[in-house]
Amino acid sequence: MELPPYFVFNKVLSDIEKSFSGELTPKDLNEAKKNETVNHILYGNKDGKYAWRKYELINPLLYVSLVNIITEKSNWKVLQDRFKEFKKDKNIECESVPVLPTSRSTQKAIQISQWVNNIEKKSIALSLEYNFLYQTDITDCYGSVYTHSLSWAIHTKAVSKNKRNYGDLFGNKVDHHIQAMSFGQTNGIPQGSILMDFIAEIVLGYADHELSEKLDSAMKGRKFHILRYRDDYRIFVNDVSDGDTILKCLGEVLLNLGFRLNTNKTYFDEDVVSGSIKKDKIEALKFEYVPRKLSRKELLRQLLIVQQIGKQFPNSGTLKNRLSKILDVVKPKDFYAQERIISSLLTDIAYNNPNSFPVIAGLISNCIAKLPNKRQKEMVSLIQSKICMLANIGLLEIWTQRMSLGLKFKLNLNEKLCKSVYGDTQQIFETGWIKDAKIKNIIDSNVCIDKKIIAKTKAKIENKEVQIFNPYN
Repeated sequence: MELPPYFVFNKVLSDIEKSFSGELTPKDLNEAKKNETVNHILYGNKDGKYAWRKYELINPLLYVSLVNIITEKSNWKVLQDRFKEFKKDKNIECESVPVLPTSRSTQKAIQISQWVNNIEKKSIALSLEYNFLYQTDITDCYGSVYTHSLSWAIHTKAVSKNKRNYGDLFGNKVDHHIQAMSFGQTNGIPQGSILMDFIAEIVLGYADHELSEKLDSAMKGRKFHILRYRDDYRIFVNDVSDGDTILKCLGEVLLNLGFRLNTNKTYFDEDVVSGSIKKDKIEALKFEYVPRKLSRKELLRQLLIVQQIGKQFPNSGTLKNRLSKILDVVKPKDFYAQERIISSLLTDIAYNNPNSFPVIAGLISNCIAKLPNKRQKEMVSLIQSKICMLANIGLLEIWTQRMSLGLKFKLNLNEKLCKSVYGDTQQIFETGWIKDAKIKNIIDSNVCIDKKIIAKTKAKIENKEVQIFNPYN
């Protein structure tokens, strides 16, 4: 999730870590399971309509306890050995195990780079060896993870079935922590954190291992290659019947783990090179680059291009990348005398492509920067009214608030995180199940809001707040 810089979660985690060095007990976890929302939920939207995605800020105590279990020396060794086992088959490559960002990169930037370099570019390179490309993914992957399968993945299914008590296996502890985050449910893991990306990779790596064993007999030495990035699969073959065989085996493996292949996103290409590149990137080749210098007329034209891209490919990487390029080169004079129409156009793009709202908020703050304060406030209020017509707008409210924060006026917002920014005491995470008064107080005191950063917040959103990459690198 992209959040403004005054949301800082490392302090609450480090404060809990200092006061809590162990792990929660089964009794603690059972108490947590009684609460429907121990985590804080935010919703993202993929198309401005009905494609909702639930993101969760994990309850800090559950987060710290789970990390303590995973990183306990012997447990970490088990995981390392297991991942080596998952990677034994060189015909099946996973390219999505989370990696540490460099000092100059964000985690999201590293993830995108992994996709481009290890999936798209590697796919093109494989066109030398293969004639057909099959692509598919898992329907609602994170929401479908069967929590018991975590223990199967770590210790094997046979061992896990015979050792089901909480303390028998560390995989059981992971299972119960995930259930505690989800009202005791055994289906689904929270989405929105690198920790959960790693948890998902444990199960998906196990699926790779099971698929490898199944294909050993089904393919009988025939040539193929599979690239996986999280729940996205690319299957390279030289015979269509081989692709069908692999998809059949993959579907069977996934069904045994509680997953289903997404039939709406399963297809094959005879042109491996074209099929390796996302459709929005192919379409973007029709347009010239965003020029390094804009005029008032050219700015308007570029935003109309973005609007059309958004209609055809909602929330696509191409759309967000083009907006970032515009943000990088635009000057205050380019907005002059057309602030209203530019803000309206940007709001329309955001309305239909909600995931692009952070960079659009940056553009809008640039657009209205030279207006009188009264007009700035009027403009932000109008934008808020338009955005509020959408449902589940917590993330959008957060960025609308960021636009207003530097203008020193208060919007009427429903999102609890926004109210915390204004200094209103809010219970972001359910803590009634926590017995330790000190830890409960740490979580309840809203230490995820950095008031010093808020005090320094300016009206104009800085590019680094909303840009993942330097667009012209």
